[in-house]
Amino acid sequence: MGDPPTAKEIALTHPKDPGLQSAPTSPPATGPSPSPGNGLDPSPKTGLLSSQAGSIHSPSYTSPPFNTHSFFNALERTFPENTARSLMRATRALLVDRIGKVRREGLNVKDLDNQAYLFRAAVRELRAEITMNTKKESATIVSATSALRREADRLDVKMKEDITTLKHEIQMELDTRKNEVNTDIKQMDIEIEELLNKAVIRVSDLRTDVEEAKWDIMRKAVLTLAGFIMVIIISMEMKADREPKSIPKSSVNTEAHIPPAEGFEKFDHMT
Repeated sequence: MGDPPTAKEIALTHPKDPGLQSAPTSPPATGPSPSPGNGLDPSPKTGLLSSQAGSIHSPSYTSPPFNTHSFFNALERTFPENTARSLMRATRALLVDRIGKVRREGLNVKDLDNQAYLFRAAVRELRAEITMNTKKESATIVSATSALRREADRLDVKMKEDITTLKHEIQMELDTRKNEVNTDIKQMDIEIEELLNKAVIRVSDLRTDVEEAKWDIMRKAVLTLAGFIMVIIISMEMKADREPKSIPKSSVNTEAHIPPAEGFEKFDHMT
């Protein structure tokens, strides 16, 4: 165990040390007496705290942080008495040094209050900053939402106008196409009528040509038959002139039994 710093003077004595009986005992401290239930020794114990800043004060009693009597008895059962006393003194010195260090370097109530005030001030400042940032972000989100809503309304109006214009254009296109189809149908009807008229005229012309051809053929046939009959008659007349005139009766009968010409009957029928 190391010795405590020289800036402090510590009493390294035990309450039951025989050498301490002749020394004057210090008055008991006014601190609270230890109770048997908290693990501390109920017997009075002496402890001297060193003076601070180099000034030496009279030793005062301090309650040890554990049961020193039980600790010493445990040391005596393990080590010799002198070794146990030395260990007890070293432990006492180390505890006093650590307690003093804690008291020197630790924070007191005022420092804790200051730190708590600074912490609360920092918390309030952080809360105010967070609130301000939240409000700014909320305002930004609201403005962006409003802008988006206005843009959506504008797009809706524009879309409706475009749809109306598109419907009007489609209706115009349909009407134009319908008129064009009707015009094409009328034109086709006119062309069909023209073709029918031409066909009728052509058929009439062909019928006229056929009738003319028939009349020409009939005229030629009548003339041919007439010529043929005339030739027959002339030949018969010439033959009759060559025969003797003694048999007029036979010639008369022959003339009486001559059949009528077929062409003349047809000619009479047509006329």
